Amino acid sequence: RLLSGSRAPPQQHCLRADDMNNGLSTERALRGVFSTSSYITVGDPYGKKSAKDDREKGVQMSADFPKSGIAGALPNNALFAKEHKWLFGGEKYVDRTMYLKTQPPETRKKGFGSSDAKRRDEFSNDIEVEKWRERIKGEMEFAERFAAHQESLLTEEDRAEMERLSQSPERRWTHGPEFLFDLGKEAMGGTTPYEMKDARDTWYSKHRLAKETAGKQFTGGYATMSSAVGENLKDFNAWTKPEYARQPVIRDNFYRSTGVMRTGF
Repeated sequence: RLLSGSRAPPQQHCLRADDMNNGLSTERALRGVFSTSSYITVGDPYGKKSAKDDREKGVQMSADFPKSGIAGALPNNALFAKEHKWLFGGEKYVDRTMYLKTQPPETRKKGFGSSDAKRRDEFSNDIEVEKWRERIKGEMEFAERFAAHQESLLTEEDRAEMERLSQSPERRWTHGPEFLFDLGKEAMGGTTPYEMKDARDTWYSKHRLAKETAGKQFTGGYATMSSAVGENLKDFNAWTKPEYARQPVIRDNFYRSTGVMRTGF
């Protein structure tokens, strides 16, 4: 019973097991998940693998921008190919054309009373040769025209110098007389001088040459590579000590009679 002036307590509801999880008692309802888990048993096939995304397949598009030429107008593969292609790759070398094999006599047709083979291949075609001859002829015309122009600009001194340079050098005695049969003739200057060190009488004697040239090598109008440096030092003997150079005191005083020189303490 309730006393007058008192309030009744709030009504309490007791939850039953059927009221939870929307009144369900399944695995999905009890675990609180949206899908039930599956199990692999013997004989069940594996699931199919999903297709790979395009972003994982590598480069999808590429652009090879030109970097050469005027304003980059020349592609990178315009001049050279990646593979060298031989002009006559795989073909055997033919030294000469055998017309008896390429054009058998029984297959030739007679023309103007002759059954000669047709020679119109690369071995008998002179078109390229005539091209070279025409080009060389034109170049020689330009060269002769330029030489005539340069000759007209020469002075008298230049002409005299060119005349001197164009003459052959004086003949050395080592070459012998002008004619071989003049050897031994005193009037023609062909008497062979006597040299004690020679084993027999010979016109060209290296011992006599060494005496007359003082051992210097005669190269004519040519110069060796070794003569470019130090050529003027072969006969130089006026060597002197430099004024302010370091003096070799120990070497100059090695056999001195005094003791070692030292400064005082």
